[in-house]
Amino acid sequence: QQSRLLHRLLHRLSPSAPARCDGAPPAPTAASELEGKVTHLMELLKAHESRDAEASRLQQALQCQEEADAAKLVELMRRQEAASAAAVEEAKAAIEAQLVERFREEQAAAAEAHSAQLQQLSAEHSTQLQQAAALLEAQAREKFETAVAHERVIAREAQEQAVLAERLAYLSALKQLELDVDVLTRVLAPTVYLMQSFPTSLCLPLRARRLPPRAPARHPFCAATP
Repeated sequence: QQSRLLHRLLHRLSPSAPARCDGAPPAPTAASELEGKVTHLMELLKAHESRDAEASRLQQALQCQEEADAAKLVELMRRQEAASAAAVEEAKAAIEAQLVERFREEQAAAAEAHSAQLQQLSAEHSTQLQQAAALLEAQAREKFETAVAHERVIAREAQEQAVLAERLAYLSALKQLELDVDVLTRVLAPTVYLMQSFPTSLCLPLRARRLPPRAPARHPFCAATP
């Protein structure tokens, strides 16, 4: 763009010289000055174009260097990213290992606490079972003793009733025996009187027939009777 502007400037500075009214040629001094200016401007243009070419070459070289540096930077970033990813994976693996270890420790502690709790509950349950068994045994013993005492009372009452019935029966039989003895005494009273009053030979058979005296019968319960 600068070259174009310079060419336009040269085109403006190098027009044909205006014709004189008298038809005379232009002065050589103005033409030589103009030609010198044009030559100088051309040299400046060439120098400027040379600088532009050098600047373009430098710019291209700089662009290539920047692209190479960018490629190196990208490669370095990739390497750093890969290294970071590897470090992250290693950190994740280490953290996972620590978490697994901590989880195992927590599980072991929980299992130990659970086992201790189970043992405590088992001991408490055994104690409660022993207490319940002792309570049931005491209740059963108390019921048994109560039942035995009740049966003893019933047996004692039955025995007392049986003894009382037997005593009543014995007393009744004894009373009946007394009545029989009384009747027999009244019947045998004349014979006894005759034998005592007239001890003759006629009374010997009667005296021989006389029964020996009997001891009064005693029931085994009479000795214990108050």
